Amino acid sequence: MKITFYLLLILLLSLSSCKEKQEVVADPREVTDTLQIAYQPTKKQEIILTPSAKNATESWENYRELAAQIDALDTVRVGYLRVNGKEWISNASLAQTKVKDSFANTAIEARLTVLFTKTNTLIQEASKLEVNTAAVNKEATELYNTFQNLKLQINLKHQKSIEELLEQYEVEADSLSAVKDSSETRRDSLLRANHVPVQN
Repeated sequence: MKITFYLLLILLLSLSSCKEKQEVVADPREVTDTLQIAYQPTKKQEIILTPSAKNATESWENYRELAAQIDALDTVRVGYLRVNGKEWISNASLAQTKVKDSFANTAIEARLTVLFTKTNTLIQEASKLEVNTAAVNKEATELYNTFQNLKLQINLKHQKSIEELLEQYEVEADSLSAVKDSSETRRDSLLRANHVPVQN
């Protein structure tokens, strides 16, 4: 009986000593989550929408939110992208699928597809367990550049055609001609009233 008791005691001690102490492992993202996005030198210059393109985007449901996200991209931190990534991806998806008829053309649809893909890639890079900040900054720069390409396509879609510009020019020319004729007629009548000879 004593032998059984000692054997059980040794067995219990050996089992309790075999249990490894579990160490609390820090999340490696805690360091990178606080880093702010930094654009690379390949960042394009910002494209400004023309007045007609800007008016057209006012009625585009997801464009404003998309523009706000891109404008804030270089002010957010990596952790923010990881936490809010689903919302960013959802908005890029909605902008892609709910394109208004006034924007429906192949070039704009292609830019929206690339924008959606770049948003996904950026969020994936920011969500990795071991975040490569250089890759995050590269993807953020490419997403920014893609949005600038989209704005360029929107400007091209909503610019006036050559026919519209010619028509506008003709209307303005006719208007100026009418004003000139009116001024000359008035001048001639004043000269005649004052008995000054008028040359034609």
